[in-house]
Amino acid sequence: MASAPSVPATPASRAASPAPEPLWTKNFILGTLLNFFLAGNYFMLMVVMTAYALNVYQAPPAAAAFCASAFIVGTLVSRFAAAPLMDRFGRMALLVVAAVADVALTALYLLNEPLGALIGVRLVHGFAYGVCSTAIATVVTSIVPSSRKGEGIGYFMLSITLGSAIGPFAGIFLSNTFGYDTLFAVACVLVALAVPCAILLRPPRETRVKGSAARTEDELRAAVDATAGAVADAPEETQREEGEAASEEAQVANEPCPVCAGNDEHCPACSRVPSTHLEEVITDKVAHSPLSRFIEGGVLPISVVGGLLFFGYSSLLTFLTPYASQIGLSTAASVFFVVYALAMFVTRPFTGRAFDRKGPHPVMVPAFISFAAGMVLLSCAANDWMLLGSALLLGFGVGTVQSCGLAMAVRVSSDARLSVANATFYMLLDVGVGIGPILLGLIVPLIGYQALYLCMAGVGMVALLLFLVVAKTEKGVR
Repeated sequence: MASAPSVPATPASRAASPAPEPLWTKNFILGTLLNFFLAGNYFMLMVVMTAYALNVYQAPPAAAAFCASAFIVGTLVSRFAAAPLMDRFGRMALLVVAAVADVALTALYLLNEPLGALIGVRLVHGFAYGVCSTAIATVVTSIVPSSRKGEGIGYFMLSITLGSAIGPFAGIFLSNTFGYDTLFAVACVLVALAVPCAILLRPPRETRVKGSAARTEDELRAAVDATAGAVADAPEETQREEGEAASEEAQVANEPCPVCAGNDEHCPACSRVPSTHLEEVITDKVAHSPLSRFIEGGVLPISVVGGLLFFGYSSLLTFLTPYASQIGLSTAASVFFVVYALAMFVTRPFTGRAFDRKGPHPVMVPAFISFAAGMVLLSCAANDWMLLGSALLLGFGVGTVQSCGLAMAVRVSSDARLSVANATFYMLLDVGVGIGPILLGLIVPLIGYQALYLCMAGVGMVALLLFLVVAKTEKGVR
């Protein structure tokens, strides 16, 4: 029997296909701008703080270096406290308070307080920055459509990219040309722009999770949205889709889930679906320990990968300037991070869309390889073009792993645990950047800068192997 002829798609049938969910909303733009102001302030002060302590306070080198790293210590502490604070007081209230605190603490640098007080201000400033950055990341990742998580977070993270390019350049230029007081005043004005952004933010009410008042219905819907990247024919995903409507009605009515009768904490209809067996094991262990209040177990594997790569990245922040001076490429080094940020800026939108459509492997594997290649090129740089070429490779590698790694972390987390997931991811990045200078500072005198950057290429390849283990596809979930 002859088959029926295929019917061409009509304009009406094409119009019936759902339109992409909007990304560039007012809330998304305000949140991205706020994050840029925070990042610009952070990088503007970070690059000059050691020199400021050396020149103004005549501080010993170790104490001067701690004036910079104390900020990271405060930020790391904040990652433990941010999630419980958001649960207790609400995301928006905490965001506004932390933004105002960031302005006040930046203004304190103008007082030229004693060295001990300066270190104390840096510690508290780092804490305020960490709380504010975690809160805004949580708010923004909660309002980005699930089908566009990679793309949305990629654009959002560009705010940090721009801050890492403009901040260091502005900090060095202002301090050298007009002095430190002018620098601190400009940094204060810049971060003050974050306050109206925080006040004007109006995220949907269902994303404003606050302690026990969070409705189970909202958590269920967010958990369902967060698993949108799963393979359509996965057994657990199919089961979740079939039970979603009935489960939602039951949860609203305060009745047990009809799929599992409330007896299965791993039920795909009413809880998050672990992406891998490793994530499932870690989630189970953390969920039954006191750490569950501060750490999202399922996010730990990809967070460790990101922290390891940022351990390698810390070698750029700490030793690029003396290394470039040693090999006679100081002029190129002055624009290294501008080129580095440009590579992030250009590639992140494409990598974000590719992540949403193809999954993490086709995007992140080339990023790890690019990081390792950039470190190798940096170790043997003999001219300006080689140094800036390494900046391009490193910018693509670090930027892609950071944004796509965060997307992997948050897209499998329910809205009620989103703040903990963000805090966990950034906490491990902070650990990598924080301990890097300490450990690498002990190694550099023994092996030199060139061998150090070759070792950092090896760190990048180890991170790639760990990623392949962490992101191994199991149980039909991508």
